[in-house]
Amino acid sequence: MKKAEYKIAVGKSGFSSLEEEVTQLLNEGWKPIGGLAFNAGYPYQAMARVVNVAKPSGHSQSQAQASSEAETTRRQSYGAQDAMRMIDELT
Repeated sequence: MKKAEYKIAVGKSGFSSLEEEVTQLLNEGWKPIGGLAFNAGYPYQAMARVVNVAKPSGHSQSQAQASSEAETTRRQSYGAQDAMRMIDELT
């Protein structure tokens, strides 16, 4: 089963911190949605991704959580090119 996730990246100390956070999220399989937004002098970027989640029937909650954590770990091990390919596959 697939699940969509949505997150707002915030540049707490300006553009350089936003770039760092967005880079990290890209490597975790997130995709930028729309352009930058600004509020109170801080830059924001909306991010989204689609993840596979275990079906609850026949699995305990701890097994589903372990599966989800393994998926997150697997995604984090990708390089930048692989992460961008995964982002392209979302659209």
